[in-house]
Amino acid sequence: MQNDRLQVEIRKNAVAQRVNRMGKQIILVHGPLDWEECLTVYRERDAIEKAFRSLKTDLQAMPLNVRKEATLKGYLFVVFLSLILRMRLLKRMKDTGLLEDYTLEGLLLELAKIKKIRLANGEVITTEISKKQRTILEALGLCA
Repeated sequence: MQNDRLQVEIRKNAVAQRVNRMGKQIILVHGPLDWEECLTVYRERDAIEKAFRSLKTDLQAMPLNVRKEATLKGYLFVVFLSLILRMRLLKRMKDTGLLEDYTLEGLLLELAKIKKIRLANGEVITTEISKKQRTILEALGLCA
């Protein structure tokens, strides 16, 4: 601090050392993609990586000790379908503006509060839908 001012100085050597340790990537393209399209495809990779991360963590898709290959294939198929549904819901949230108010997990938690109850006489009733839930369902184009 000098004269009640904060003085910031960039240490060029420290910055250069850090930059030298950063990785570099080369993007090779075969086809009619221009730079903007190529960059967009590269950035979409992040969404794909996040999807697979959610496959492993949020959806709890861990390797199973199964004896039959058919069981493993069936399990992977169900997990893959859940990933597709998750990504479609995320896209729908972006398109409708719900992503500004909710995280994906927060939205799912809010909708998970809706219950169906089967009465002793066999009649099925739905619990009362809150204003938040109704807003979400309407934004997603689902019946409320």
